[in-house]
Amino acid sequence: MLSSDVKDAYLRQLGFIRLSLYRSWDYPVTSAEPSFIPASDVRYEHQFSASDGTRLYAYAWVQQPGYLLSTARHLSALGQIVAELETNDLAGLQAQVSEFFQRHGGCSPLPLQG
Repeated sequence: MLSSDVKDAYLRQLGFIRLSLYRSWDYPVTSAEPSFIPASDVRYEHQFSASDGTRLYAYAWVQQPGYLLSTARHLSALGQIVAELETNDLAGLQAQVSEFFQRHGGCSPLPLQG
């Protein structure tokens, strides 16, 4: 199993930016997110949106292998899930990220402004 530091480095290499850890003002209590996404797991946002404006988020499990790619920072519907990888298959993750951008017309030319 990869350490969370190795997973973090790989996600950054793929263009993801780590989002802040859980903060009550960033995660409203009324948000209806499925319980299989613990707030303690690490979330990332890709530094580029797709050409059609769709954002890509990654959830990296801290205590277990796998990743989840989503079009929403806080999941509220299964349709927001792009891909779920049950292992730390880094080549598979890279392929899913590439496929996402291909389906959405490529990457926008400008990175996310923070």
